[in-house]
Amino acid sequence: MLTTRVRTGRSVKGFAFPPMIGFEERRKLEALITKGLLAMEGDLKGDYFPLHGSRSYSAKPSGMSEEEENALRKMGNLFQEPDSTLLLASGMGKCWPDGRGVFHNDNRNLFVWVGEEDHMRIVSMQGSRERPTPEGKRIKEVVARFIRACDSVQKVLKAEGADFVHDEHLGWVLTCPSNLGT
Repeated sequence: MLTTRVRTGRSVKGFAFPPMIGFEERRKLEALITKGLLAMEGDLKGDYFPLHGSRSYSAKPSGMSEEEENALRKMGNLFQEPDSTLLLASGMGKCWPDGRGVFHNDNRNLFVWVGEEDHMRIVSMQGSRERPTPEGKRIKEVVARFIRACDSVQKVLKAEGADFVHDEHLGWVLTCPSNLGT
């Protein structure tokens, strides 16, 4: 096995989905999500990096450098600017790159995209494309990290009067209907 990856999206109650979210609302959402991400501790602890050119995150007022952005994209750990007619017509590129970025933990095995197709895309991974890793316990580590990250962010959201969008019948509610469920 070369790599193990678990990923999902999450939407936050009280905020419009990315195709319809407004400029100020997107900034409020980014602030709320980053508060949850930066509260993570232990092996989940890390930092948030707004996209290059984003002016929405006061701790890094110009976002990350183009070089940092390109390196993350090359590794598959950062989303692309929407360029398809479908995504652009739906409003996914509105106010680009403002209010968007990526969090990663210090070990670089947990990535959370903020403001792409969904409010959040959470990715827990282990291994490398170059070096095979043992099976079995790696899967357990990846899933455990993923669950702890979701729970940690959700705890902060709830303390702030928000939560993830979940429906008893549909499961986790996301922008694209094909991603509904559990």
